Amino acid sequence: MGSPKFYVASPLGDRTAGPEALTQLVDAIRRRGIEAHLIPMYNFRGRRNDPEYDIYDFDVVERIPDATDAYFVMTEVSPIESFRELRQIPQERTWIAWLSINFSPDPRARYFRPSEPNCRTFPPEYYRGDIPLPYEPVPADYELPGPVSTGPFATLRESIARVGSARRIRAVLTEDISIHYARRIYNSHANFITQSYYGQGFLRQTFGRDSHLITDPIRTISVPPTARDSNLVAYNGSKGQWLVPALRERMPDVNFVPIQSMSYAQVCELLSRASMYVELGLLHGRDRLPREAAHLGTPVAFVARGSAYCWDDAPVPMQYRVPFQADWADRMVPVIRAVLADPEQSRRDQAEYREWVAGEPERYEVAVDAWLSQALLT
Repeated sequence: MGSPKFYVASPLGDRTAGPEALTQLVDAIRRRGIEAHLIPMYNFRGRRNDPEYDIYDFDVVERIPDATDAYFVMTEVSPIESFRELRQIPQERTWIAWLSINFSPDPRARYFRPSEPNCRTFPPEYYRGDIPLPYEPVPADYELPGPVSTGPFATLRESIARVGSARRIRAVLTEDISIHYARRIYNSHANFITQSYYGQGFLRQTFGRDSHLITDPIRTISVPPTARDSNLVAYNGSKGQWLVPALRERMPDVNFVPIQSMSYAQVCELLSRASMYVELGLLHGRDRLPREAAHLGTPVAFVARGSAYCWDDAPVPMQYRVPFQADWADRMVPVIRAVLADPEQSRRDQAEYREWVAGEPERYEVAVDAWLSQALLT
């Protein structure tokens, strides 16, 4: 076999965690002396990376010139956008990276919510039986509209729901084709990567398959020392924002500030000023904002939904994890009050979480080595 070459499909142009994680992967492969490139997802947003990612070693090629010795990494978000490359590269040299589980076209992924059989929500010591559970495990499906539709025309009904109207015939049919194609690719390709234990639980439950866990370490930048605003609580303005009014109603004196439409430097500046970060969103993978907050010394609390249900993806002490059920807001209010009243104690409580975040770069390098060792055997 000749020299291997890796091609990693990415929705170029987006400034989100997914494109950055894919760029990090190309950078990591190239640092090991192996040729690697980003390749745009066909007809998908942009043709170049966001300038913020110029800190990584990567380049962009429009297509795979020669499939010989080529390996292809695609994301779960839209397999049909990689139709051309999937025809070029054999299945055994194709890897599907599940970064944002619930963004997949497959309804099984869109409506997946974790529970104890696929992703435990308490620390390991609670399962030994010598410590009482703080509450009975609650599946993180409180806001689900219902079970996945089954039977004849199920994917067509799902397509109409996503498009928003049966009258948009062309869009509905395109979505229906995308769903069918995605399911065919997922079922036929056995090589999986995932970014979270949440993702591993989904893949085991849905496909009965194991996957390589390769998370994405956060960027770290220097932030000038800033006085904390004792009344400022930051949250993700793109995920879970519909839950914020319930907190504002109960805590009108607290300044809840969204993180949205900011550069990375602005995000870090806000988190360094905040007295707390509260994660309310349905996390489709191991999100960066809670880890970025922890890195900057800002205490974090979670509503246990999405990957935050999985303690292994969000290992903060149990008093900072609130089950996602009807009374979640009433449970979260005293958590926020306690942090704002004594943030130093909360920082002490979360020292191990900060150490866990600080250890991610080393764990990432080990995971990439393990994955490449397997991938290059094919």
